[in-house]
Amino acid sequence: MAIEWKASYETGERRIDGQHRNLFDQVNRLERLLEADTLDQSEVENLLIFLESYIHTHFAYEELCMTLRGCPIARKNKESHDRLLRFYADFDWRYKARGRADAGMMRELHEVLKNWLVRHICRIDVQLRGHLADDGL
Repeated sequence: MAIEWKASYETGERRIDGQHRNLFDQVNRLERLLEADTLDQSEVENLLIFLESYIHTHFAYEELCMTLRGCPIARKNKESHDRLLRFYADFDWRYKARGRADAGMMRELHEVLKNWLVRHICRIDVQLRGHLADDGL
């Protein structure tokens, strides 16, 4: 079942919210890939390239925003990011060792991302709302 973006997920920081919406779209794209009879390896590769880039650039930007704005949950945010980065590094290692993805691996990735995404945004990221400033970030 696809995950839908909700207004309650908004942090109030336009760039972060746009990045989050994009990640929701990609997680839903992964779900559609898993519904196909065969796993399209080129689509898998494109998705993994996106994720690799996303988790590094988005996490760095979001962590910077929280730190610069004195958000009290900034450390917890970084710890949550680090846990997902460790999971993804392990996933990527297994993917590269096999030379391809199978449906089981991709279902695991989908479940982790889907669950982490909603929990992380709802519990941590939304706390940035109270610490926004009109500082051009």
